[in-house]
Amino acid sequence: MIRILNEISYKKLAPGFRAVVSLLVLFGFLAGDAWAKGEPQLIYEVEGKASVKNGNYSRGRALAVGYAFKNALTEALQDLLGGSAYRRNRKALAKMLKRPKKYVKQYRFLEFYDSDVEQFSRVKLEIVFFPEAINRALSKLGILASLVKPNTAVVLISEKSLSAEVPPDFWEYVPISEVAILQKFLAAGVKVTTREKISEMVDEGVVFEAMQGDLDAAVDIGLKAKVDIVIVGTAVTTRLGEKNEEGLTTVQANLTLRAVSTTQSTVIAARSDFASVEAEEEFKGELEAFEVVGKKMAIFFLDSMKRYWEPKPQPDVVVGTGEPGPEDPELLDPPSTPSGSTPSIMEDL
Repeated sequence: MIRILNEISYKKLAPGFRAVVSLLVLFGFLAGDAWAKGEPQLIYEVEGKASVKNGNYSRGRALAVGYAFKNALTEALQDLLGGSAYRRNRKALAKMLKRPKKYVKQYRFLEFYDSDVEQFSRVKLEIVFFPEAINRALSKLGILASLVKPNTAVVLISEKSLSAEVPPDFWEYVPISEVAILQKFLAAGVKVTTREKISEMVDEGVVFEAMQGDLDAAVDIGLKAKVDIVIVGTAVTTRLGEKNEEGLTTVQANLTLRAVSTTQSTVIAARSDFASVEAEEEFKGELEAFEVVGKKMAIFFLDSMKRYWEPKPQPDVVVGTGEPGPEDPELLDPPSTPSGSTPSIMEDL
């Protein structure tokens, strides 16, 4: 005989357990409504099965739920790390899998049934994890550090100018301030990813969430791009007054950025700065102002990244030591020749 959660078997359950089931079903509806709002989640649909001893089906269901948590976390880690990284770090990850419930944000029963003949309980759950909790645990184990390339960064800026009547598509336009920063980074020996590569891996919505301060979104960008630091922010220009007697217009560019560590899930630096330029043409003034403030910010963040990358004590947990793979094609190498002055963006244009 198999007891399944349906209209008939529900009536056979003890009153107390029916109350529990009712709460679970109600919770399922409420959770489903919350999940439908489109919030970024790690959601998995898994099963768990456990043997029943001495007819204690309550205990059996509890064990089955625990196995379902473990199965879901295993899938989440494999998705986040990739198959090879998961296998290399299996011994370290076993610590997380011993206590999977601590990473579960919420869950709901999809179905469950008990077998009187075979003496087992089986449950099917929909489970939502805390991404930040998983990232912190992976960071403490030293696993995230093995997934990114050292001395690497990605810079993504949403730039709005006075002269643009319609804002360009985020991925189709390379901001002047972003180019200025990347040029300085390359000259200093920092490897960077291209915006073109990032656009193929990261949704635009995730980038804007990172710009608004969402650490999980920034970490997601860093892991997909395999870079150590993610720098995101906004740039905008404003006109300061009218033209002066010489016919020059003053344009000010404001740039606000923050740098997030992919492996530590923390903000390592943040800054707002501006630059003002006088020019006969407003468009030319904007380009120059964006370039000037971009270079100023590059100096600040280079210093911050240098301090961040200084040698630190090795973590206690030693993880997989797979052979290093070939260099990622999306990383731009710094110039091999001795770095001199950074070429002007205005010359490139």
